[in-house]
Amino acid sequence: MSIANGQIPGWILNLLVPGLGHWYWKEYAFGLFTYLITLLATVLFVASFFITIPAPLELLMFALPIVFYAFTFVDVSRTSRLKRKTIRRSDRSLLILVICGLGYQVFAPVAPLNFIIRNRPEVFVQPNNDLSPRFSKGDLLKASRLSYLVTVFAVDRPILHTLPRRSDVVRFKTDDGRRLSGIVVGLPGEHVEITEGTVYADGIPDLTAASTHLRLEGHLPLTAVDDYDILVVTLNLGAVNSVYHVPLVHLIGKVENMF
Repeated sequence: MSIANGQIPGWILNLLVPGLGHWYWKEYAFGLFTYLITLLATVLFVASFFITIPAPLELLMFALPIVFYAFTFVDVSRTSRLKRKTIRRSDRSLLILVICGLGYQVFAPVAPLNFIIRNRPEVFVQPNNDLSPRFSKGDLLKASRLSYLVTVFAVDRPILHTLPRRSDVVRFKTDDGRRLSGIVVGLPGEHVEITEGTVYADGIPDLTAASTHLRLEGHLPLTAVDDYDILVVTLNLGAVNSVYHVPLVHLIGKVENMF
């Protein structure tokens, strides 16, 4: 029996493009319906970054399409068993559809793979021991974009969904295009200073750094943080070296170990 007339092709096509497995077996109406359901779920996913949705409703909105999509794989198997006796598909036609499905995943703004490509982490090697003991020279690290930002279709700039926390290690772009890693000490709208290794935000000491095994030596005079910036310091041998007012749109991501 040709590979093209088995169950697996339908699963592969349905995985690449929801509903394509049914189109492969000429069930065009149900295939289109499947695609529209997943497209609606994608639109709701994007909308959830702009509006606050109660947790139970959000769970229901996303759980139902996922359950339905899982069911379509079962239905594709049933369809292939019934229709392979009357409809013959060639390996060539399967290959063409697989190539089209892969193209959809890479280039279609609503496709999961396209979303992953848009929001992939930046991978880099730590060049020194300035962030020790959390990260050491030679560590393979990633700047996880999705920790703070998400890029979605129909929006021309990244969407900030979560503010960094104080003492997060972040990677960011400087005004002259350099990419640096540093520690968040100030959040939007705060007045921050560092005295004897303690960060004071609006006059209140913050002991978060102690719980993350980081101690900021040195001194930072009282500094105001703009409403759309964060204050990030880079270190040199554990001491505050440079201070950067980082616009939120210049955040690359949260620094974490790659593995």
